[in-house]
Amino acid sequence: MIAKEITGNIISQHYDDGKLEVPVAFDWFETDKKRMMKVAEDGTEIGVMVGRTIKDGDVLAETADKRYFARIRTAQLIEIPVNSMKEMGRLCFELGNRHLSLKVENDRVLVPYDHPTMEYTKKIGYEPHIIEGGFDGFLIVKAHAGTGTIIPGTNKTTGDVAEEEQEAAADAAFAGEEQAGHLDVHAHETEHHHHHVVEESGADEDHPYQQKPGEYELNGVLHRPDGSHSHDGGRTWHTH
Repeated sequence: MIAKEITGNIISQHYDDGKLEVPVAFDWFETDKKRMMKVAEDGTEIGVMVGRTIKDGDVLAETADKRYFARIRTAQLIEIPVNSMKEMGRLCFELGNRHLSLKVENDRVLVPYDHPTMEYTKKIGYEPHIIEGGFDGFLIVKAHAGTGTIIPGTNKTTGDVAEEEQEAAADAAFAGEEQAGHLDVHAHETEHHHHHVVEESGADEDHPYQQKPGEYELNGVLHRPDGSHSHDGGRTWHTH
């Protein structure tokens, strides 16, 4: 099954057609991916390529008797209270320099938990603490702007256009694989979700992490071929 668009949201809309609502679990950092394979709670494999950020409750696909919707898992977060616009501005500046995804609210800022960020925010005078909660509607802080030159009459660069063309080609290949019946999921998800954190030796705020062969950056998050990822520039690595 392929999900190419969001058709509704079970949280903001009311459905009374009697269909069974089946959740499809996502981690917060997956909600902005261009394409991915997921397994719904009933075991149905779904190729997701909806073209926009997925929100909690979004309807991904429907059958005659089922409605498949996104359920965003909660995550361990750092909650940083702020008491003024000055504090908010300084904090967002500091976190932005670390290329961290963050969620800004009236009196607090939320970022995914990692120990170096927790200690750093204490060091610069804030009082962070750890909570478990939803992390949606966050801002993605990219480490690099679009490459290439600006195309006259647009807000895009030649690099942006090249990336869009590559994504369009990948979308076509993805759909072709689905039609040919070649899509497969090698590791089915279970209700027991394990999260491991490993600190990178020798990498800290005074000694920037040096990216290794095979690693790549996407939306400010570093990824390794083994599936682990880092939200703090390589200081800690997470696996799920």
